Amino acid sequence: MKKTTSKASRRYPSTPEQAAFKPSRVFVVSLGCPKNLIDTEDVLGNLDALLGGLEFSHEQDQADIILVNTCAFIEEAVSESLEAILELAAGKRPDQVLVVMGCLPLRYERELEDLLPEVDFFSFHLRPEASARALAEFLVQKDIRDNVPTPATGRRITSGRPWQQYVKISEGCSNRCTYCLIPEIRGRMQCRPPRDIVQEVNILSQAGAMEITLVAQDLTAYQWGRFDLASLLRLLLAETDVPWFRLMYLYPSGITPGLLDVLGDSRRICPYMDMPVQHASSRILKSMGRAYDMSMLNAIMERIGRVLPDIAMRTTVMVGFPGETEEDFSILCDFLERWRFHHLGCFVYSDEEDAPSFHLKDKVLPEIAKERKEEIMAMQVHISAERNAAVVGQTIDVLVDGFCEETDLLLCGKSRFQAPEVDGLTYINKGIAEPGQIVKVKITQSHTYDLVGEIN
Repeated sequence: MKKTTSKASRRYPSTPEQAAFKPSRVFVVSLGCPKNLIDTEDVLGNLDALLGGLEFSHEQDQADIILVNTCAFIEEAVSESLEAILELAAGKRPDQVLVVMGCLPLRYERELEDLLPEVDFFSFHLRPEASARALAEFLVQKDIRDNVPTPATGRRITSGRPWQQYVKISEGCSNRCTYCLIPEIRGRMQCRPPRDIVQEVNILSQAGAMEITLVAQDLTAYQWGRFDLASLLRLLLAETDVPWFRLMYLYPSGITPGLLDVLGDSRRICPYMDMPVQHASSRILKSMGRAYDMSMLNAIMERIGRVLPDIAMRTTVMVGFPGETEEDFSILCDFLERWRFHHLGCFVYSDEEDAPSFHLKDKVLPEIAKERKEEIMAMQVHISAERNAAVVGQTIDVLVDGFCEETDLLLCGKSRFQAPEVDGLTYINKGIAEPGQIVKVKITQSHTYDLVGEIN
């Protein structure tokens, strides 16, 4: 689970209309996936507009506001969120305000107020602009709904590397996977207007973005009038100049011929596809509520291979789902061995009381599920190593992040085949480049998940 804290100390100027509000210093912890991080940045952007300016604090004890955006997708995420809140609360001064937003209050609602009296303010709003307004009113102890206009689309205070950013194209999910609580927590899928997405991408591009990763609970389900994902991509390619676009969270049955054609026609779309399959046994897929079976999965993979033979594929699978037998697990292993994904994540099923799968029979023992996960990850170690070894000798494009954390003797970055946060790195041991620059790198060595090369 990713944990992001504020990395810059910046002052955002106020407008005359906002002069009555004193800028506050804020310390931020954002838990969960990139979609959560975008919500955090949207709340900060709206709060900045409503309060007349924010200053980021590197340290908790120097902040006025401590803001935690939580994840509550599975039990492990809930535990991590609670631990983070209690840790921050333990170091909080009486004059500081501890704010909790995100999936935890959306899932558990008012019962959290009794469970966590250390928290000063819970946001029970789904939309960032509503969260920001409610928090601003709490902070200034007055109704400001009519005092400040709603901030414009694309107002985000971005964190992390300005050259690599995420853009969310929809909220919620209309799929009904039996193990998933997102529709209950986040509601049915609601897509953003294409022009709003274009506007946000252009704002990020002007701020230095070289790579934009499009995210959603189900990217392929995007639909706004005549615009599906393929036509949205064509619009973005025509009306923005970002060098790289990357696609994350593609539902398998939504991979259409039209979408593959767009991916194959433009070098600005990274040859990379994140397509969580979850399982390969038709029986388990049906029980999971997934809208495909094993034969459809194989047909989809064959189609992708024909149109995009050089694409890097990432997937996510789940083991230990109720009713998963040794035969089902063997089917999954055979599928993964056949298609040899470049990148893979494996998770043990979490038995969430509010999910429909909680009521299924034949639960798999936790120790067996753990063994199955270890077996799949051991298999993937060899597959990833072989995939990387095949790149040695090639010259590839790399977006440079700067010096690596371990030593200032090596630069590091991401190739078009490596997604931020979840995949390996490309280390550069020869040559000079600036952070945010795309350079040609000849790969000289490979490791299980990382590559090593030199700038041409």
